[in-house]
Amino acid sequence: MSGALSREERDALVAQVTEASAKVFVPGGDPEPSYAIRARKRDRYLDILGEYADRLPRVAMSACPFTGKPLLRSFDPFGTDGPWWHKDRTFTPDEPAGPKTFRVLLGALDLRGRPPEARETVLAGPDAPYVVPQLLGLPGMVAVISRIEMANGNLAYPVAYFSREIIPPAALHQFWTRPELWFKDVDGSSGWTASNAAWDFELAPWIEGGQLRWIRPGDAELRVLGHESGERCPYVGLPGDRQFQVLAAGKRELEEPPDGTPPDPFE
Repeated sequence: MSGALSREERDALVAQVTEASAKVFVPGGDPEPSYAIRARKRDRYLDILGEYADRLPRVAMSACPFTGKPLLRSFDPFGTDGPWWHKDRTFTPDEPAGPKTFRVLLGALDLRGRPPEARETVLAGPDAPYVVPQLLGLPGMVAVISRIEMANGNLAYPVAYFSREIIPPAALHQFWTRPELWFKDVDGSSGWTASNAAWDFELAPWIEGGQLRWIRPGDAELRVLGHESGERCPYVGLPGDRQFQVLAAGKRELEEPPDGTPPDPFE
């Protein structure tokens, strides 16, 4: 991990974000402050949120299976109470330039039996890593699984997808923890998609077919391995629920995993 944000500093920022948010988003029925007061409170909230986003560590999530170039992304390794994890996240972190082959990042989160710290809604994915066959059916697509040991004891499993081919954004998938994917079309107009593509936890066939590779847990060199290495992939057959975890109010609920049916945009 990189970045200077300590656990204590991060916790203090999260507490400040929570406090400032409560002053901006007034519950229904409470008296509304004046516009000037609301503006000052909103500016304060955005300033704290921006500091949190800027100071998050940029973590080596994965590496390109074609070139070996690392994929660095912002990440909150301290707990799911951080706004990075929130479904309704209102900021977009500045991310380091990644491999040109990088297409999308999905993931899983194993709480290892711990209750979640999350108060706001978090779309955490399942306990164990998986692949999305629909994505692997796109031209030249290869997925890479890795593992991040979080400071609170959770195990995060990023699954990054790479292709040398140009893939239209509308054919991709929303990123890990996000409810939808917003993108720019070739003409500059904005568009969005929300995939409900099915998951597959049977990883071995994808490894044998060369479309799924992995990075050993704790490998600082981010060496991308495949079936030709002769090693057993450490992410095959991991225990855990194969359902969708939704974390909120300190609790975990399990929902049915995606089944491939078109999502209802108004749901």
